[in-house]
Amino acid sequence: MEHEDQIIIRKVLAGETAAYGVLVEKYQDMVMNIAFQILRQREDAEDLAQNSFVKAFEKLNTFKGESKFSTWLYRIVWHMAISQHRKLHNSLNSNTILLIDNNLPVSDEATVEALDREEAIAKLDAAIQKLEIEERSILNMFYKQQLKVQDIAEITGLSHSNVKVKLFRSRKKLARHFETTTQAIHLEIYTK
Repeated sequence: MEHEDQIIIRKVLAGETAAYGVLVEKYQDMVMNIAFQILRQREDAEDLAQNSFVKAFEKLNTFKGESKFSTWLYRIVWHMAISQHRKLHNSLNSNTILLIDNNLPVSDEATVEALDREEAIAKLDAAIQKLEIEERSILNMFYKQQLKVQDIAEITGLSHSNVKVKLFRSRKKLARHFETTTQAIHLEIYTK
């Protein structure tokens, strides 16, 4: 699959600029997802995704092929989105992408199973929203986008071990949130 990207890149660099559309089509969902995960506003994410593809096209001649094209592209998106987020001091809103994964730590599985699915999703989403933007994004890339730790490291500019540490700490924060929530539910039950 990466070989196909290399062929398309060579065509684009040789002057067949229309071939770039294949790369846009292939990676647009992932680019949009990363942008939205950081910016949390659909319109802003769409604009940033489009601008990311334009920037990648303009800088395509600098792509050395040392990493996958997708990793190189996602790194552009990541940095542009983080930069825009910092400039705008954009506050988060309720337009969220839910990160749902059976491997996320939950301290009391019986409690979660007892909750109806919508309530469990809402609680997970609320917990994720309390995480720092970088933690949310890394969890999203790892679980939802199923990127490897090395790819996330290349995209974010963090070291391999730093990504692992951030994943571990983010999971711990989610687990603590659910422990606290579970304790609060038990307190409510016993005080009624």
